[in-house]
Amino acid sequence: MTNLTRLVALLPLSALFIAPGISEAQQHAPIAEQIGKAYGVNSFGEVEAIRYTFNIPAFKVSRTWVWAPTTCRFRLPRIPPRL
Repeated sequence: MTNLTRLVALLPLSALFIAPGISEAQQHAPIAEQIGKAYGVNSFGEVEAIRYTFNIPAFKVSRTWVWAPTTCRFRLPRIPPRL
């Protein structure tokens, strides 16, 4: 048998190994989608703003930011200089 004949003979056989993997992937949601649904990604359109404050009490440092996804605005308050 020539190489071309072997390739033609193996091609239908390779489809038997690839096809179950494709159909199985379509049946189950990816893990990222499952995590997103668990944490409410479907309700993201209802979010008005996300406010976050980071505190380090030992150094008396605090940083805050606000993100409004509906208006695409991000706000960082001015940080006073440390003396």
